[in-house]
Amino acid sequence: MKSRIYFYFSLIIFTGCVSYAAVGPGELTYNGLSLQTGDSWNQAPRQFTPAARTESKVLTQNGTLLDRIMIIPAVPSGEALFRQISKSQALPVFESNMLPNEIEELTESSIVKLFGEGGAVVETANLRPHQYGNNRGVLFDMEVTVSDGPDYKGFVGALVVSEKLYLIFFLGAEPYYYEKYQDEALKIIKNARVVTST
Repeated sequence: MKSRIYFYFSLIIFTGCVSYAAVGPGELTYNGLSLQTGDSWNQAPRQFTPAARTESKVLTQNGTLLDRIMIIPAVPSGEALFRQISKSQALPVFESNMLPNEIEELTESSIVKLFGEGGAVVETANLRPHQYGNNRGVLFDMEVTVSDGPDYKGFVGALVVSEKLYLIFFLGAEPYYYEKYQDEALKIIKNARVVTST
């Protein structure tokens, strides 16, 4: 318990030294993926998201431990959703011929790695088709049970365009932060559009 309190206290102090960038409301475009936000969000600095790909962005309202929308645009075939930050971390990779259920499984196993092997149980459900502008993709729900921290609930949107994966997920700590931001986050994900083939 003491180690957890020390961790959160250290994080609060460190947060004061690193600034978030306010983004929105309105249109945001990240590497060919266009999003519409109804509210202003805070873009997390890269120091808080060391496992994120260079092109990826993380938006939050209250800090990434409480709520986050992670935007992962244009992942080429043969690459992982996240950066490998440890030699022992074997990340699964995206393949352009994956079926919708395989993209769901890829997301599930990748987020397990993001939280640390053995540090979380990730469950996905309710895989369903969704139309993102001119492109067909999928939506599915996600729950993350964390061994040393809050549990999360959220959802994932994914589509493949020109053999590249565009994926967005929202996670909010249960119950308060998930319930507070689920409507806005789901609207952002559902209205995502690929505007260029990068």
